[in-house]
Amino acid sequence: MRRVLVTIAVLAASAPALAQSSDSPWEVSQEAELAVIVAPGGSSSGDVERENALYEIGLGLSGERILQSGWTIGGRAVFRASRDHRDRPGGARNVLGADTQGIAGGFSRLSLGPVGGDTGPRGSLETAYLFVETGYGEFSLGRDTGIAARFHEGDVSALSRGRLVDPYLDVSGIGAIDTRANLTGPSTKASYVTPRILGVRAGVSYTPRADVRGLDRDSTGAANPPRAELENAVEIGLNASRRLRESGVRLRGGLSYSTAELDAPAGFEGLFDDSLDVIAVGGEVEWQDTYRFGVNWLLADEGLVSGGDYTAWSAGLGYERGDWRASVVYGASEIDSIGADSEGISLSLAREINDGFTLAVSWQDRDVTPLVPNSQSIGARNAESDGFVVEITLAFKN
Repeated sequence: MRRVLVTIAVLAASAPALAQSSDSPWEVSQEAELAVIVAPGGSSSGDVERENALYEIGLGLSGERILQSGWTIGGRAVFRASRDHRDRPGGARNVLGADTQGIAGGFSRLSLGPVGGDTGPRGSLETAYLFVETGYGEFSLGRDTGIAARFHEGDVSALSRGRLVDPYLDVSGIGAIDTRANLTGPSTKASYVTPRILGVRAGVSYTPRADVRGLDRDSTGAANPPRAELENAVEIGLNASRRLRESGVRLRGGLSYSTAELDAPAGFEGLFDDSLDVIAVGGEVEWQDTYRFGVNWLLADEGLVSGGDYTAWSAGLGYERGDWRASVVYGASEIDSIGADSEGISLSLAREINDGFTLAVSWQDRDVTPLVPNSQSIGARNAESDGFVVEITLAFKN
């Protein structure tokens, strides 16, 4: 990994000189996106309160240039701002409404007791990296998602933000089904991806310290609830895509393994292990360029001395024809660290009204159930939320 870092540093330092010898101009593009989630009506139980309206704004700038050597150099930066559910800042949340304080899992960030942090509108520089594409693969350095999340496959939801599994915006506040191994969030990292050979490529990411409070992943440590910070995180993955010529069926798949050392907050060192591990696998089958079936499975060691894994899986069927998209998705998770199970189902329909303007409607039902119902020891209660979700997306790219 040290060699990878040195190589990236050398390439980045030499890029300006290389660019001067190139006849190819810089290709610069701008992007902007607004996503609004509206949840009219609906119902909830326990301590759950549904949000009526959420939003996300993204502004991005990217540029690249082809050198005479055939290499491509460039960079990308994206600033995002959003208002998510007030009870799940950075994805960290207490999904059971428990009265007793407890520690948070190293991967899921789920906990018993109140969750501290910013709960109103927040902004974050989610992406800011430089890259070099060569005949030997792509090297990148900066703020970006890790290889495990980049190689994720199997998501067939018709929604982009308010989906059931791995939601970016969650009106229910109890979304607890995450199959995307986004361990380090937008923390600064070095990544390398091989060229695709026979439909398969491999990649690795190294994150010295995951210390960024991103919109979707709070990678920082905290004392309320006690959460460990991640250090020296390594993510490796494989991604495959292949189209069967005779049948026209396309197969996609992703497999990843992530590991990181844990830096426990002061006073809580005895509650956390030295490290944690995450394994994720997902796949998708597409046929007739219309139908898609996807599955995902994730297992995470939460890095707690008391033990307890986080396991999540999902399966979905998607349909796409012309401007229309539809999906049916079911997902479930087992959260041993807080003694709870979660499951949910969504039925969604979306249509691209015109270029960059998409309207989607989804009916979703989520619930989280303690393994010991109405446990007096933790004061946990069943949590359930169901109702319609309307997602409006406006996107511009030039």
